[in-house]
Amino acid sequence: MTTATFDTFATARKLEEAGLDTTQAEAVTEAIRAAVTQGVATKADLEQLRADLTWRMVLVVGALLALATAVDRLLG
Repeated sequence: MTTATFDTFATARKLEEAGLDTTQAEAVTEAIRAAVTQGVATKADLEQLRADLTWRMVLVVGALLALATAVDRLLG
């Protein structure tokens, strides 16, 4: 689901510069990446949701128009 940008290389290098060894820096970086990007909606996710909601709105409006027409004919 996620394609959020997170520069893992730069983060690992900064952690190494701060005194962590490479293995530790990479493990911490991966933990941070997973936490930051977990559940992030992408543009594609939002576009798909928008399209789905648009169709649902069209269906609801159509149903309301049909109901209004039926009530008008019944009472009119």
